[in-house]
Amino acid sequence: MRKSLFVLLAVLVIGGGAGVAQADYSVWRDAETGMSLSFPDTWRIVSNAAPDDVVTFMAPAGRGNAQCRMRIRGDRRYVIYPSRYDSAIQKIDFSYDYWERYLGAYDDAKIFNVQNGAGLGRGFAGYAQASYKSTVPGPYMDRRGLMFASLYNDKVYILECSAHEEAFGDWKGAFLSVAGSVDFKKTHHQIMTGHYRNFMGEGRLMLRSVDGSRVEHY
Repeated sequence: MRKSLFVLLAVLVIGGGAGVAQADYSVWRDAETGMSLSFPDTWRIVSNAAPDDVVTFMAPAGRGNAQCRMRIRGDRRYVIYPSRYDSAIQKIDFSYDYWERYLGAYDDAKIFNVQNGAGLGRGFAGYAQASYKSTVPGPYMDRRGLMFASLYNDKVYILECSAHEEAFGDWKGAFLSVAGSVDFKKTHHQIMTGHYRNFMGEGRLMLRSVDGSRVEHY
């Protein structure tokens, strides 16, 4: 069973002067990957619906049936590439075609908007808005949702938030707030040579054979 850390955080203070508005948020952290996110503390964590779901949470009961789920999938195809290629990888593999495949799990899926270069955690993310019919979670209904997919190191983090299609506009701001709170444990090193000296900038390497008869350059 995946272990997680669930921490209540308070208080986010907005405004100033005599009128101070406060909102309490819950922070959820995945003990396995270090990924964390926050959501309003009036929302509740519910059972996950798919094997790659790590957390699912819903807004208070109502017609909107608003919910978000974070999914994590292993993907080691690009671990050999330095982080400077992350933006290009996102545009190639986590754009429109990716969302078409992802939404193939739902009925009557229609994509309305796809954007490249969005951010989720420490990674570059593909972003999409779509409508579909789904029971994940709750009753079968027409839903509208927004989704982010971010490849970071050897994992794809997918945040999917949705509500009844007629209530989506009421919840979009809250969904984007959840997306903005996502953070990943730092694993990429911004310096290609790590903590070693910059040996990549020292020119060619000359190696002489043991008997001194041959010199090779690399």
